[in-house]
Amino acid sequence: MKRFIYLLLVLFLFSSIASAQFVAIDPTRNIPNARVLGLGKAYIGLANDAGSIFTNPAGLAEAENWQLTSMSGNFLEEYTYLSFSGFYPTQYGVFGVGYAGYFIGGAYATTIEAGSDPADPIYTFDFSQPVMENRNTAVVLSYANELKKINYLNQLPWADRISFGTNVKLFNASLTGDGIQSGAGIASGTELDIGMKLQPPQPWLKFGAAVQNILPMSLGGKLSYASGHEESYPAVLEVGSVIQLFGEEDAIRQFRGQDVKVMIDFDMHPTMSDQPLVWHIGTEWKPIPLLALRAAIDQDAGGSDSGEIAVYSDTCFGVGLNLGGLNFDYAYHTFVGAPNVDNHYFSLSYSLPKPKAIDVPIKILEPADKLITFESKVKLVGEVLHPDIKTVRINDIPIKVGLRGEFSTFVALKEGKNKLVIKGYSGNKKEIGDVSVRILRLITFPDVTTDYWVAVPISLLAMDKVITGYPDGTFKPEGNITRAEMCTLIMKSQGVTGAGRMTVFPDVQERHWASAYIAEASKQEIVLGYPDGTFKPKDNITRAEGLAMIARFDHVSQEAYANQFSDVKSNYWAAPIIAGAYRVGLLEYLKDRPFQPKRKLTRSETVEMLYRTRFVTARLAEDLLNWDSY
Repeated sequence: MKRFIYLLLVLFLFSSIASAQFVAIDPTRNIPNARVLGLGKAYIGLANDAGSIFTNPAGLAEAENWQLTSMSGNFLEEYTYLSFSGFYPTQYGVFGVGYAGYFIGGAYATTIEAGSDPADPIYTFDFSQPVMENRNTAVVLSYANELKKINYLNQLPWADRISFGTNVKLFNASLTGDGIQSGAGIASGTELDIGMKLQPPQPWLKFGAAVQNILPMSLGGKLSYASGHEESYPAVLEVGSVIQLFGEEDAIRQFRGQDVKVMIDFDMHPTMSDQPLVWHIGTEWKPIPLLALRAAIDQDAGGSDSGEIAVYSDTCFGVGLNLGGLNFDYAYHTFVGAPNVDNHYFSLSYSLPKPKAIDVPIKILEPADKLITFESKVKLVGEVLHPDIKTVRINDIPIKVGLRGEFSTFVALKEGKNKLVIKGYSGNKKEIGDVSVRILRLITFPDVTTDYWVAVPISLLAMDKVITGYPDGTFKPEGNITRAEMCTLIMKSQGVTGAGRMTVFPDVQERHWASAYIAEASKQEIVLGYPDGTFKPKDNITRAEGLAMIARFDHVSQEAYANQFSDVKSNYWAAPIIAGAYRVGLLEYLKDRPFQPKRKLTRSETVEMLYRTRFVTARLAEDLLNWDSY
């Protein structure tokens, strides 16, 4: 009988309760798992495994894979405890379930031996009475999510930094023996927990808060016995923080692969003024990924010899082994308020091992990145490579993913730059990875087919406003180009506006529409005029004359002619220009063909040569062909 009573007293010490009112014992607070106990219950801010169900349910929102954990053992031989918990992430949030319970039994009722001295009674076992037993269990149903994943709530400030969770707890208790009438000691009850976690701007810091047993008795937060007796579950406010001192990511410092966390929590009972505030301070050090070492101070409030409520600081130590998803945790916990009573806790947890990082979570089969096309839409075909990706979105538009991870759809393109961002999400809507495809859709002219030999350069130069079409929308690629038009085209590419009228050549009057462009070209020695001093602005330019203007415009040096073309003599006036232009690639389209220097230059040839100049190449690379700008 005395041992049975001692066990109950220690159990009350575990619960941090010492009050005159009728208070029910919440088993979920005593036996979460060995990791939590090894950290001295400094877990509210950390909360990142199945132990969150018994401490701060908001920690479940961070889960990426399901997990199961269990712990069982004996305390002072007659006290048997068992807890297990697990959770499963879904696209609607993370759902969890937990069980915590203890059983005390094996004690016989005692009676005072007849005739013994009342001042020093003799107790004897009364074997006629049933064995005394006390059983207390709780089933916990949990839910957690991140605010950013919930409509309307995702509009709140810091919604992307806050997660929340809640528990519904269903209690069952029984007390039998020592004259308790059959059935009178059976009880049931309900309670509610809420929790939250906050990630501040500092990545190495996290905060958490939880209120356990938030329901008052008037709203059903109580344990009710069949006899009519009722007990309350006192509310507990818990606030905690975790600081990542060392680590590979989100830490204050990096140091040789070490991982060190420090947790600081405090508890208080807002409805019980006689209960002092208690602290929980713990640290976890992982010298290598598979080993965790823990130490902590776990404070509890309890009765003292003086009859006053005292705060006891218990020492805790722990070890954790992570073996590819299988976790073994051990904790050693002292109880200062109960001298010579220590306990060892063991728990096992299992979850899917964290998958190895996949460099390319989504593979795009078509189209190729940096595609240049005339098409108004493209077919996008790809496949999911990451096992956790359940849904795919292209520019925030969901597309169907097949059973083997394949997907395909048509995507409309606007003229100019297009960037298709393909993102993969897990079942709980967490973004896992993305890949991008950059596409340049070219403009078209009605008289330039998409398979025309310089269709792409014509479109690129027109989009970059180096060249322009005619007022009727056509380009006339086979049309000739006058000397005045050539000067205008080259000068416009430099940003010359044509404002102001001036004359340099006698056959170009000030009122001529291209006089400013011709004058500027002459100033830059892009055009030299004829030996008689004229310019002949209306004449169609020849291939040699056009090449000469473009070569001077691009600062192509003249070189000794090496008979690159059989129809050009070495003493021809443009031979050194042709040689230099040939070397830098301006005449790729004429390789293995005659040059025909006096042939009238077409608009398409002009585009081809301009397209290969260093000036235009650099200009296109700044915008249209600058793929980093997409």
